[in-house]
Amino acid sequence: MTELQNTVDRRDALPRRRTIPLSGTLAVVMAGLVALTAIDVLAVFWFMTASTTRDLLAKAAQLGLYSVQARIADRFTPVEDQLAFLTREVAAGRVDPDDGAALDRLMTGALAGAPQVRVLSFVAPDGAIRGVTQGPEGVFPFTDTIHTDGERQEIEEARGHDDPTWGPVYFVADPALRTSVANLRQPIHAGGAFAGIFTATLTVDALSDHLKAIAESNPGTTPFILYGRDRVLAHPAMAVQRPALSREQPLPGLDALGDPFLAALWTEGEPEAVGDADLDARVVRRDGDGRVILTRTITGYAPVPLTVGVEVPVSALDKPTSDLLRAGLAGLAVLAIAILVAIWVSRMIVRPVGAMAREVRAVGSLDFAALHPLPGSLFSELNDQARAYNTMLTGLRWLETYVPKSLVRRLLRSGGSGEVASAERMVTVMFTDVVDFTAVAEPMPAAEVAAMLNAHFDLLGRCVEAEGGTIDKFIGDCVMAFWGAPDDQPDHADRALRAARAIAAAMAADNAARRGRGLPAVRVRIGIHSGPVVAGNIGMTGRSGYTIVGDTVNLGNRLEQLGKTVAPGDEVTILVSGATVALSSADRSDLQALGAQAVSGRRAEIEVYRLAATAKA
Repeated sequence: MTELQNTVDRRDALPRRRTIPLSGTLAVVMAGLVALTAIDVLAVFWFMTASTTRDLLAKAAQLGLYSVQARIADRFTPVEDQLAFLTREVAAGRVDPDDGAALDRLMTGALAGAPQVRVLSFVAPDGAIRGVTQGPEGVFPFTDTIHTDGERQEIEEARGHDDPTWGPVYFVADPALRTSVANLRQPIHAGGAFAGIFTATLTVDALSDHLKAIAESNPGTTPFILYGRDRVLAHPAMAVQRPALSREQPLPGLDALGDPFLAALWTEGEPEAVGDADLDARVVRRDGDGRVILTRTITGYAPVPLTVGVEVPVSALDKPTSDLLRAGLAGLAVLAIAILVAIWVSRMIVRPVGAMAREVRAVGSLDFAALHPLPGSLFSELNDQARAYNTMLTGLRWLETYVPKSLVRRLLRSGGSGEVASAERMVTVMFTDVVDFTAVAEPMPAAEVAAMLNAHFDLLGRCVEAEGGTIDKFIGDCVMAFWGAPDDQPDHADRALRAARAIAAAMAADNAARRGRGLPAVRVRIGIHSGPVVAGNIGMTGRSGYTIVGDTVNLGNRLEQLGKTVAPGDEVTILVSGATVALSSADRSDLQALGAQAVSGRRAEIEVYRLAATAKA
């Protein structure tokens, strides 16, 4: 921890950017935005009151049209996004279109993200159809096949392009639907070959229901969508009383809805000038009443241009001037309340943010003992943040058990890039093994075996980590550790030998205690070898670990196994290769040369030394 703290201190010593309190900033910004909004609303209202009635109505209708256009785009754009997502999944090979169950799951999930879609289907190149449909009873899969030459022609046309296409509106006579629909078709190409078509179906009824909701939330306004200039795609009246549609007439005319102003839009409407050149404003008067109708033409959602419009009564904004004073007083009151609410909300936001900052600092120093769970919050995002952090905290405490801290500290010093490139390093590797562990553990209950192993590994781990070693893994009753990576340790051979001596001394003390309790001594073999390895992240995609690989590792393991024949009766047998001894610069008086020895799996003999440990049992 001292080395890590020095790193943190060096970072803290860097020049810091001047900061300001978040709580005060949020309060000022939120209150300022409310004030600007109130001032803007009052200014607009004053301008509208001072203007002519016709200008007021045109502006109101223009704002309403913007709202309608934005909401209509919200109905169509998610459909295009969902089909684009489905196409990417199939084109990338993550979903096999021949796997019906997987395709159903994928389309059902996409249907949940676009509730305005009634039917979502996939048409294979051979004409087979698989899809899902949603209604009052839920979502159901279905299968079908194309029946008409026109549908076959659509498949052939789709082979030559990748862009989504909105098809013409047509009437569906099926009793389960029996309404007019609009289709979005998205061709799919995978691996350079045509894979099929995804199709999303939106009903005219759903669009009219949506416009009815807009009209109810904006009293006095009537939004509509025209298919071209002479057919109505959606209108609030179509949601109240469904028009009689047919294959010959999939959409009603302008005069079929009982809206006299819309029926006379193009014939009796008087064009008016408005701010935007692409807007068309008309005043339509019928039987002493009048409407300002504002329209805009949009493309991209049908084979023909769509006309989005909104009707506003001519007299809707003919209010007395005293309304301005009442609006001003109300605006000031709302402004005062909003400022108080802004200050309260800012404090509610900042408190959990500050707590998170304190916890993150503790995480950055690997001081997991100082971490505490975060309380919940009134705000969903902050509450989710607290829940996510508390889940992460549990994982960190488990991670502390499994991940070497030396590796984490190196990542912190490198800036937290998260990558440890594989490279050749010169290291010293150590293997330990409990002699006759199976015979020792056989009469013991599983819990006692686990407790004995944990105590044994704890004893060895303290000796290894005291010399800056990295414990690579525990393999049954064996331990693999190394020095020289991830940190550069020029004296890695000396560190390994000191760790081995410490293990020998610790095992002697532990075995003395075991004999005092009437338990048999635990015998250990240790092999130590130095040489080049490849060190880095090794493993499968998404799950890897920092480790070392190479012949040096294998030879260290073979030396440990050689202890079976060199000193079969010792409590602690430590064999060291000549390569490690050659790299050692410390006292070698306790190293006994055993000469060249043959090891399993190698033709050439290697020089082996025995490190004096304990007396024979």
